[in-house]
Amino acid sequence: MNSKTVIVGGGFAGRQACRALRKTDTEILLFDPRNTTVMLPALPDLAGGWLDERFLFQSLDTLLPPTVRHIRKTVTSIDLDTKTLTAGDETVAFDTLLIAAGSVTDFHGFDQHRDRMYHLDSLETARHIRDDFGSYLLQNTAPHVVMAGGGYTGLELAASLFYRAQASGKPCRVTVIDPGKEILPFLPEEKRSYIKRFLEGTGITVFPETRVTGFDGKNVTTGDQTFENVFFCWAGGSTFAVPEIKGCVERLRDGRLKVNPDLSLPNYPDVFAAGDSAAFEQNGQMLRKAINFAWYEGKCAGKNIARRLRGEQTKPFRPFDAGWVIPLHSDSVGQLFSRIWIRGKPGLRLHYFMCGFRNTCFANFAGFARIAAKLFKKEGPL
Repeated sequence: MNSKTVIVGGGFAGRQACRALRKTDTEILLFDPRNTTVMLPALPDLAGGWLDERFLFQSLDTLLPPTVRHIRKTVTSIDLDTKTLTAGDETVAFDTLLIAAGSVTDFHGFDQHRDRMYHLDSLETARHIRDDFGSYLLQNTAPHVVMAGGGYTGLELAASLFYRAQASGKPCRVTVIDPGKEILPFLPEEKRSYIKRFLEGTGITVFPETRVTGFDGKNVTTGDQTFENVFFCWAGGSTFAVPEIKGCVERLRDGRLKVNPDLSLPNYPDVFAAGDSAAFEQNGQMLRKAINFAWYEGKCAGKNIARRLRGEQTKPFRPFDAGWVIPLHSDSVGQLFSRIWIRGKPGLRLHYFMCGFRNTCFANFAGFARIAAKLFKKEGPL
């Protein structure tokens, strides 16, 4: 071996890149502090206590090719000009690099009593919400969830917690606070209205054009209104997971790195990005963050790194949009192949089937397939 390839992140993109590189003559180092995978789209259901968490993860090392060395450290800085990265107290040089570190919760500078706020971006944070929300319901006669953020994650988590409380015999008020004029602004008005009617029918109240201005660890303030003794969750978006990138790069507001058609970074032909780390433009728009894109971007980036190592021409990434679903526990809205709208139980079944299909082993697939067939039992969470 006369070259070193470093992959930052062992998620969907990183693992597919490892598979694509497994037969190349290069040293492959994978940096990821965790030793397990996680099925991110199912985290709201786990946070609500509806899923057996065994279906959401598997040991990462059992999924990696034997040619990959997993280093359980967090990458805190990448210097593209010197071709080095920093992880813990170690500085590592690379010849080729794939940045597939995923994303983390973006608090937008709001740091008031963050230790008492709940956010959802990992298996650990989902467990934290599940366990603490159960205790909160037992201790409060008038429970109230306040959700900062009315995007995918915020609405899915709000619905999951609402139905968790209902199934526990403890009806819970749920308030969603969002700074935008409309929730889910990318949806056509008809579909957005459908979701609004669903939320109103369940009792989930949305406050648009509103921001959280204060949190004292127990009470949330929005302007001149205060919500007392709440279970406060932050779902205000996500941002790039690596704290520092040195070099001449273009980035989106959420930190994603703009890439060339072959997923390499402009000015850095030996550096690639995929998944939530990459900003890939198609037809004048940036691809949304999605597992399907991360999966195939990682595969394409891995193959292009292999081509670079062989001195061959790289190939462009050609995204295929299979669709998306917003699952709201008892209802859903989604779109298949950018043209077929789906909602209700068919959308829910498709969502959970895809969580199984993109999972890591047959046992996990079978678990989600059973959920897709039966959905959740009426008697309540696990």
